[in-house]
Amino acid sequence: MNDQPPALRTVEVDPDVYDVLERTATSRGTDINGALRYLTEAPTPRIVSDDED
Repeated sequence: MNDQPPALRTVEVDPDVYDVLERTATSRGTDINGALRYLTEAPTPRIVSDDED
């Protein structure tokens, strides 16, 4: 088994993406990493087609 700590990674994003992450972090009372965790763990919304009632 590998006991090495996880490596740090830097990802560059568009300023609009950073803005969404920053607003999500503020609204959830967390930092950017917490916002990323929240957004990646959030379930995908179900798509409703136009012909469904």
